[in-house]
Amino acid sequence: MFFINGAAVATWASRIPAIQERLNLDTGPLGLALLSMSVGAMIAMSIAGALASSVGSRPVIVWTMWLSCVALILPAFAPNLLFLCLSVVILGIFLSSLDVAMNAHAVVVERDHGSPIMSAFHALFSIGGIFGAATGALLAWLKIAPEPHFVGMAIFLCVLGIIGQRWLLPAQADATHAKISNAVHLETLQCMFGSKFIFAVSVILFCCFLVEGAIGDWSGVYLRRVLLTSQGFAALGYAAFSIAMCVGRLSGDIIIHTCGRLNVVRFGSVIALAGLALVVGFELPAMSLIGFALIGLGVSNIVPIGFTAAGNSKDVEPGKAIATVSLMGYVGLLIGPPLIGFTAQVVTLRVALGILGITMVAMMVLSQFIKKEAEAS
Repeated sequence: MFFINGAAVATWASRIPAIQERLNLDTGPLGLALLSMSVGAMIAMSIAGALASSVGSRPVIVWTMWLSCVALILPAFAPNLLFLCLSVVILGIFLSSLDVAMNAHAVVVERDHGSPIMSAFHALFSIGGIFGAATGALLAWLKIAPEPHFVGMAIFLCVLGIIGQRWLLPAQADATHAKISNAVHLETLQCMFGSKFIFAVSVILFCCFLVEGAIGDWSGVYLRRVLLTSQGFAALGYAAFSIAMCVGRLSGDIIIHTCGRLNVVRFGSVIALAGLALVVGFELPAMSLIGFALIGLGVSNIVPIGFTAAGNSKDVEPGKAIATVSLMGYVGLLIGPPLIGFTAQVVTLRVALGILGITMVAMMVLSQFIKKEAEAS
């Protein structure tokens, strides 16, 4: 399910240029379409968390997996900007709901397994993203339109989902049968501000997702416009970040088991900060690639640790806790890229990226709130 989610997100992202060209969209209207996915995510997360807590994460995973595959087809066939925005909102609703439910399910699986495995799940999300992006790049190079690409990918992911859902835990594994309130979004805010622990984890994920979004959107621009590299070399910035993140997550469970979650968050933030120093402190493209890789490696396991910590909170139901921290993460992912852009207009892109160091220091400081009793043992 993690692979399916990552592949679906990357499939959409990889064909944005083709859809932009087909609909003849300028950067402003395209930005509105890109914002639509985050809007859909923010609408759905609280509801998905409440549903996962009430009826169990398994049925929410199964239904949102199917609906995500159907929704993936819609943007490719959108005839204009309005329908594109609506289709991306729908896609964001179901993908984010799947995100919340699968993380809630993974917390239960990890708890039953008896040792840290959350990073491996998130590694599969990253691998799915690499698969989706590579497939999209290949089909774009072959000049295959988004319509058959999205339909084919949706069918492929549905088949994977049919196979994978056979091994999900039963709904009773985490169902509380609690009544779902009409004020579910208000309950999410109360969940965040009513617990210092959930608030701290929410801020950590906000900072981590903000870094991911900023590096994802601006690493290539930085290499191309500031360091004056070729377009091909500029594309290596995000590739170095993504590959390092994937490697970090694949080895993360062993590292977490050995060092503990607090130390991984703390020293991961330090590694990311060192990588940022290489990026903005030297005018050498090769040094920047190393820096982007260190940032990816440093933040790679912070999100999985955050989800595990929230899901094992003593005060809040797993589904609601994960929905809360996920929502804050998506807010960071949403505001990160434009924040860097606006700041770069006032100062420079180098300085704007350097300000990300504040978020890394914040993660390092707040890591003390990842309580030992909130860790799965």
